[in-house]
Amino acid sequence: MTKKNHWLAWTVSVLIIIIIGGGVFAWQYGQTHFAPGTIINGQSVSRLTVNQAEKKLANSSSTVSNRVYLNNKLLVDGQDQQLDKVTKAQIKSELTKHHGLFTSKAAVDVSNSKTTLTYRNTSLKDQVTKAVAAYNKSATVAQPTSYYLKNGAIKKQASKTGTQVDAAKVLAKYKTQVNKLQDIKISTNYVKATKAATSSAEKSKQALQQGLSKTLVYHVGGKDYKLSGSKYLVNSTPGSTPSIDLSALKAELTTINNSDSTQGKVISVKLLNSNKTVSTNTSTASNYGWSLNVNAEAAMLAKKFIDSSVKTNATVDMKNYSGQNISYNRSTAIGSTRVEINLTTLHEYIYVDGKQKADIPVMSGTLSGNHETPTGLFHILYKQSPSTLTGNNDNGSKYSSKVSYWEPLTEDGVGMHDSPWQPAKVYGNPSYRDTYHSHGCLNNPPSKMKLVWDNTSATEPVIIYR
Repeated sequence: MTKKNHWLAWTVSVLIIIIIGGGVFAWQYGQTHFAPGTIINGQSVSRLTVNQAEKKLANSSSTVSNRVYLNNKLLVDGQDQQLDKVTKAQIKSELTKHHGLFTSKAAVDVSNSKTTLTYRNTSLKDQVTKAVAAYNKSATVAQPTSYYLKNGAIKKQASKTGTQVDAAKVLAKYKTQVNKLQDIKISTNYVKATKAATSSAEKSKQALQQGLSKTLVYHVGGKDYKLSGSKYLVNSTPGSTPSIDLSALKAELTTINNSDSTQGKVISVKLLNSNKTVSTNTSTASNYGWSLNVNAEAAMLAKKFIDSSVKTNATVDMKNYSGQNISYNRSTAIGSTRVEINLTTLHEYIYVDGKQKADIPVMSGTLSGNHETPTGLFHILYKQSPSTLTGNNDNGSKYSSKVSYWEPLTEDGVGMHDSPWQPAKVYGNPSYRDTYHSHGCLNNPPSKMKLVWDNTSATEPVIIYR
């Protein structure tokens, strides 16, 4: 063997002896020393022998405080607990389970005090649960980025970090420290704004954008009015639903109502049968037309501006009104399909699209008194065939008259109908009115009423004049 090979063999032998010796030493050390991370009664015994651990535990306090901290602030100050002294035999027993050079998952949280652990797992845990709930109740909620309206422009408010915590995570971290028999110190992040809150904020922004750009086509009185959301949406607070300036919207509707409504207004009408112009609605009995319920309409339109399902340029029909919507879709208050009744001559004229369909002699009520036929502008409320007319005679007795056709004009019973009880000579003859007058209705000859029925419809205007 050469000198070089002899030296190499000697070196390898020495290394083997060192490795074997080191291994034996490490094994023996691991068998006689606690593994890193081992805790007995709240005291670390990492890498200590039985004797060293016994001495340390003997000199340590047997009192365990039960203070619980949340993010470095005291959350619960529980009752102190007294621990039993650990015997040398117990320490030896624990060493057989928690020894070695390296930290083991099993080499943590060793205690011989069941009473203390029971307290921490029951009473103290309940206190912590309630304390976290109370804390969250008074803590601030995280706010996502939110949007609001100011002076007609959408503004952005940055997100805000809250101070609420996740109660489940806090309790989970509490549980991991129970066995250490030391003050429990829990660190946790604050709860962020929820996805639902963030989504809601984004929807609020979209609602603002849509509301500002939205135009509603308000259809009333045969006309279309364009109402712009940017004119009515008012300043809002971050994250809130946009609101509508109802006073501005009401003012707009009042202007429309004053311009287009027909109820109660004196309307000049050019008669088709004579080209004579008469003023209608001069009588309180006149019931023709409509007028807006401005407050209710404003509330209805306000919802349309805010409702995201209502798209821009959507047509919104008049909904809230008083009277009848007879002329709602007409460009003029009274069209050329109508009935004209001259009380002076006792003649009834039926027109359809400006063409005369009938000129019928009739009998009316009186020109004054209890059985007066009212003058003005009316419309046919409905049609009924056959029908029975009921009421009271002048002497207080009741009457019940069967007719083939009934077209009421007023809610109190004035209308057009056939009258088989009238002599033929009275129709169209004013001289018989004092004797053969009706209770206010327009009596038609039975032979002519079918013609009236066929050429008239519900909601059709009826002009009664002298």
